[in-house]
Amino acid sequence: MRYFCNQVNTNKKHIQHLAAICQAKGVEYAVISPGSRCAPLIIAFNRMEGINCLSIIDERSAAFVALGIAQQTKQVVALICTSGSAMLNYAPALAEAYYQKIPLLVLSADRPNEWIDQGENQSINQNEVYRNYIKKSYQLPVQVVSDKDLWYCDRLVAEALNTCLYPDFGPVHVNIPLREPLYELEEFTTRTLKNIDFPKPVYSLDGSAMKGLAREWSNYQKIMIVVGGFKEKDTRLQQVLQRLSEHDNVVVLKESISNVYGEYFVDQIDANIEVIQELKSLKYVPDLVITLGAGVVSKKLKFWLRKQTGVNHWHITRSFEHWDIFQGLSKVIQHDAESFFEFMLSFDQRQQSAYREDWRLLNKQTRNLLAIFLSRTPYTDFKVYDYLINQLPEESLLQLGNSTPVRYANLIHIPEYKGVAINSNRGVSGIDGVLSTAVGASIAKREKQCICISGDVGALYDSNALMNKYLQTNFKLIIVNNQGGNIFKIIPGPDKLEELEEFFTTKHNYHFEHLAKMYGCNYYRSTNEEELKSTFKAFITDGEESAILEIITPGEESAAILRGYLAFLKENIKLN
Repeated sequence: MRYFCNQVNTNKKHIQHLAAICQAKGVEYAVISPGSRCAPLIIAFNRMEGINCLSIIDERSAAFVALGIAQQTKQVVALICTSGSAMLNYAPALAEAYYQKIPLLVLSADRPNEWIDQGENQSINQNEVYRNYIKKSYQLPVQVVSDKDLWYCDRLVAEALNTCLYPDFGPVHVNIPLREPLYELEEFTTRTLKNIDFPKPVYSLDGSAMKGLAREWSNYQKIMIVVGGFKEKDTRLQQVLQRLSEHDNVVVLKESISNVYGEYFVDQIDANIEVIQELKSLKYVPDLVITLGAGVVSKKLKFWLRKQTGVNHWHITRSFEHWDIFQGLSKVIQHDAESFFEFMLSFDQRQQSAYREDWRLLNKQTRNLLAIFLSRTPYTDFKVYDYLINQLPEESLLQLGNSTPVRYANLIHIPEYKGVAINSNRGVSGIDGVLSTAVGASIAKREKQCICISGDVGALYDSNALMNKYLQTNFKLIIVNNQGGNIFKIIPGPDKLEELEEFFTTKHNYHFEHLAKMYGCNYYRSTNEEELKSTFKAFITDGEESAILEIITPGEESAAILRGYLAFLKENIKLN
């Protein structure tokens, strides 16, 4: 493969080749943090036509911005940093990318090997530093002189990029020791480089194996399909799941970040499981559970299924993970999910079963009870999240913070017609990076409104996400400020400890108006239901700058209201 560059570039030829191979393989974004050791990388990528280079000072934020871009584009995004502790700041986002299956290519500049562990400035042992949460590590040679040296470097880079994408997406690390001088340039024109193509494989079982699975499928009277996280709406998957959900013996459970919608799909999983446990009914227990997509948010569903006996679990994946989250895993099926379900449909003998109808009636009642409860609920977190979810602009992107935001969203029915794509960093489910991920998503999809809903602690933790020049008018940040980590007042255990306020909820009196002014964002604020309704419209239609809406809510009352909702469900459910 050949590329043409008529610019002055770094004189380190293997770094020229590295940038060119990335361009040839479709890398469109490189997120760069400043540093001296990485100067050859900065020069090569910034001068490579077709690659958009973003400068993000804070490496932790930079990595999550890259994650947000890759999440939306489904393409490899390069991350470039200097040596030493800089690269350690990538770790939280790389762990998230590993478990969320997002393709990131870390290019870390390093000191030459002979100076590692010698007290040299800004140096640590960088080789394989991320070994537990990336797909693979590579290290380029220090000395690159001959054509064979270039061939070797090119081969490693091509393999690293292919590894980011196959058999499934994920992060890869290339460590790059560089000797001084670092800033020297040279003229160059046409050069030949090595690139290794890897055509996209098709993942499927052979016909006899599929027929065996179909025969087993047809014997089950109660099949539960649990759809984990998908980064965007998949029309083909949604259609085949809709057809399956019309069968009497099949129920499809989905969460807000599943990004699938169907007439018979069951959402609001936690509410339904709470009722089932109160009823102590076995009719909702499946014979077979099938999981697909990323991890499941609902802890109630996981704990409930783990208590059941005799439940088989099939996991469909392009990778090889053995996710035994319900402690009943019996098959890992490396197959495309859509074609797997289409085969089951073509082979399926419809079972006479009350399973779908039992779940449909349960879900209908919990949805009706939610509406009744919210109509009687005062201004608290639950009321605010219900309002926000229902007011989302159509076809917008929603990034949900961890802890309370994603959990509240799972309690609220989200109608299909809105076409909202919902994401959350639920790979590792850390507090870090939600704002930065949303910034990355807004950069990748500038034509859409990108709305981030975060709690106050998460927003404070990732406030450096606003410290860049790439904030667009499509970036809208909503901070629900209940003066601390209110999740610890909701989950059982911490709420009864004397350490609750200082060490769990970390109660505070911070507000965000000055933060908005510091970074040039328009600022809106509401403290009650009437203010929220009047302020939200101005906030969401603000086309002048990126905007922040701070919603002040009462923390103590909010926790009590959520606990009251679960009690209300159990008291008022009426099923035969």
